[in-house]
Formats: sequence, C-alpha cells, structure tokens
Amino acid sequence: MVYPFELPTTSHLSFQTLLSSHTHPSLPQSATTARHALRLALKAHNRLPRGFQHDSHLTSVLSAINDYLPYVVALAQGLNNGKPIDTTTPSTTTHSEEIRVAQRAELEPEWRATLASSSLPRPSTNRTRGSGIQYELAFILTTLGYVLSSLARSGVTRTLYASTTPSAEQRTAAVQTATKHLLQASAIHSFLSSSPYFTTISEGATVPDLAPATQAALSSLALAEATLLTVLKDDSYVVACIQARNPNDKDWMVRAPEIPKVRAHLFARLCIRAAEYAEQAATGLSSVAAEGRKAGVDEDVARYARVLGLVARARACRFFGVDAELAGKVGEGIAWLRAAKGVLGLRNTSSASAEEVTTKSRGLSKLKLGFRERREERKLEKGAGGERVDKGGLGPGDNAGREEEGRVLEMLETKWVRVNDTMNTQLIPSSADYVANLPSGRDVLPPQPPYTPPSLDEERLFQMRAPPTDPELNSGSDVGDSDFESPTASDAHTPGAFPGRADNAYY
Repeated sequence: MVYPFELPTTSHLSFQTLLSSHTHPSLPQSATTARHALRLALKAHNRLPRGFQHDSHLTSVLSAINDYLPYVVALAQGLNNGKPIDTTTPSTTTHSEEIRVAQRAELEPEWRATLASSSLPRPSTNRTRGSGIQYELAFILTTLGYVLSSLARSGVTRTLYASTTPSAEQRTAAVQTATKHLLQASAIHSFLSSSPYFTTISEGATVPDLAPATQAALSSLALAEATLLTVLKDDSYVVACIQARNPNDKDWMVRAPEIPKVRAHLFARLCIRAAEYAEQAATGLSSVAAEGRKAGVDEDVARYARVLGLVARARACRFFGVDAELAGKVGEGIAWLRAAKGVLGLRNTSSASAEEVTTKSRGLSKLKLGFRERREERKLEKGAGGERVDKGGLGPGDNAGREEEGRVLEMLETKWVRVNDTMNTQLIPSSADYVANLPSGRDVLPPQPPYTPPSLDEERLFQMRAPPTDPELNSGSDVGDSDFESPTASDAHTPGAFPGRADNAYY
C-alpha cells in the first residue's frame, strides 16, 4: 500500500572543476567523491529487476545519500554567502566556521526524472539538465524521499506476504518502522514544496518532479499511506484474508484466524482522513501538467493516488459495517459492505435474492470464481527474500490495496449474509446514501517537526581546510551507459590477466 517509486540516476559531475573554496579547499573534491559513490549505488540499484530490489540495496543507496547530502548542503551554504539554506525554521544549525565557495563555471547537473510522463518507452536513459546547486540539492532530497517510501513498502510487503504468517508483534514492528519512514519522506517533500530557497528552480525548471505542487502532493500521499498503515496494524480482517490465500500457511490446520474486536468507529474516521490526504495528492499531481510544462506527472502516480483514496473510503465503510455488526445490526452492516463495494467499483449482489445468491454459489459462478482465483495465484511467483511478485513486475499492493480490500469485503459479505439468512433475518437497507453521509476524518499521526537538512560535523569540516591531494575521479563515459542493463562483457576481467590490460594478457 505504498507506491513503488523508481529511483532516478545521474551523470558524472566534478565539483572541483566548477567550484572552489579558499576557506575549505578540499570541500569540492570531497563532495565529488561522495557523489560518485551515490551515482554508482543508484545505477547498481536500477540495474536490478524490480522483484529483487530489496532492503539491502535500498539501505546502501540510503547510506550513500546520507554521506553525500552534508557535502552538498555545505556547498550550497558556501554559495549562499555562508547563510543557511533553510530560513523557515529558527532552529537551523550553523557552522562555527564560515564556509565560502566561489563558482568558476555554471553548475549544470543532469538527473533522470522518474515521475515525468513521456512518450518514450520505459526505461528511458534520457536525463534533464538543470542549473545551480539548488537543482542538485532538490533532486538529492527528492531521491531521499523515494528511498524512504521504498523502504516502507519493502518492509511491510516482506512481512505481510511472507511464506509464514507473521505474529502480531512482527506486524506491529514492521508497520511502525514503515510509518516512521513515510513521515520522514512527507517532511522532506513538504520542505521542498515550501522552502523559498528552491523557488528559482521551480520557476525555471521544466521537469515536473521538482514542481512545488508535485512535492506537496507527494507529501500528502505519504501521509495517506502512513495513516492507512496505522490502521493496518490492527486490521485483522486483511491479515486473515492474506493468510487464507497463502499456499504455504498451515495454521488453518491448528486453529482459525483470530479476529479480535477492533475500535471500528475510530478506524473508520482514520480511513476517511487518509482518503482526504490521497484526494489532495491526486488533485495536486493532476494539476502539474496545467502549469505550462512540457510534460506532466506520469498518470500511473495520479491514478494510484485516486485509487488509494477510494480504497480508504471503502475501508471506512467496511469499519462502519463492522461497528454495526458488533452492535447486532447485521442488515445495516451488510449495507455498509455493499456501499464499500460500490466505492471500489466491484459488482454488487444487493439486487439478488438470497436464494439466487445461494444457487449461483453452488453452480457455475462458484466454479468460475475458484478458477479465477487459482489463475491469479499462479501468476504470483516466489521472489527473492520470500516476497511474492507478479510476472509483470507488479508486487502486492501496487494497486493501492484494492484487491485485498475487495476480497475482505467479499469474505465478510458472504459470512454475514449467511448468518442473516439463517438466524437474524434483518432487513438490509439500501446503501445508496451511505457514502455521501460519511463523517469527517480524524488525524492520528503526531505533528512532525519541519525537515532540517543535515550539515557536516565540525571535525569533518575542519579536515576540509587542508588542500586536496587525491587525483580527480575519472568521469567515465555516459555514451551507451545504461542505468538498467547489466554491465557489459567488456567490464569483466580474465582470471590470471593483468588488471587494466586491454588485451587481458597473462603475466
């Protein structure tokens, strides 16, 4: 239930040929070294198939960003006459040493935009060129937000869709860690959308990834996902449905899945708030194309936000139905379930009588339903680390949780209709007006402090006062250098050959 962001890549950039510092001469070259490590980490990650991009690779990218980010912040501060780049928060830390950086030539970093809609088939190696250190810093922070969201997604899917059913403690730990990552990503995107330091790139950049509306929408999207994850932590219905469809689970031989009573009314209000966040994100992402740019945000991202909002509202209806069923109002609970199915666009059986539903379930429709579910299960393969991924590259949750929520609704409706037909025989009211009368949402996430870019510690900054001694990194060639294909055969070395020899001669 977290969007699978694609990480951008960048070309080589040598700061020491473009910038100089008389206060800290080694700063530009140290920044180049850290940037080179990040560039290699991003390219190594994107060369892997989507089903194999797991925590270990994301952690290496995160470590490279955390190592490089203080250097580029120091360069930005030096180019800003020693002033901090974040002037919105009074608690911004400043260095005891003054940093001064002079610009020799125009700084034009190149990054591959991953959210821009394009007519070119993906993956595309085309990169967009920006101007200034603001462009570089904005893309680094955006990439950091993508990595944090990807870590949240990987941790939740790896736990919920593992071969063995996770315990409540494992599920809680995974959801709490993922929520923490999403809140950090939301704070970063919010900082990029509101900081006046990045107004110059937002006015002149044609790439939609860095537009303030895009960053604000991504911040709202992360808040929506974090809110739904908070509900998912105690949502035993989704867990029971996933467990029932897991071919490796054997717990059903011992005991039935435990579904304790939940705070249904509270969870429904939280889901409504998540829907409001998702709708804000969808509106912001759809409006970027109308701002005069050549390309807007990819429709897949905006569609995901819209579907996430529908899933959140359907989940709110389901919890209102659970609340009614716990109060003994099974008929009203069934009406809430059918309202949720209407929100998701699922076929509703409300017009059919109980006898027709029973006859169809015993006949050909039941056979077709079982065949369809078995065919969907065959599409799921075992990926690295135990995560089930689709052959087309889509994993669990890529549809914003619509399939999982639809199966939960079907499971509860079948159970409650059977109970109502045999025991309660309550009248099922019409569900037409249920969605329109939903109450307002309620926040559950604590207020997050504004994001503050990290700075170099005093010891490392003191070391930058020494003159550079290491030779300049080889820029390499970007011609034909794909960010997605595996390394070419020319990169391999013959065993026993002298390293660096073009003819791989033995020695």
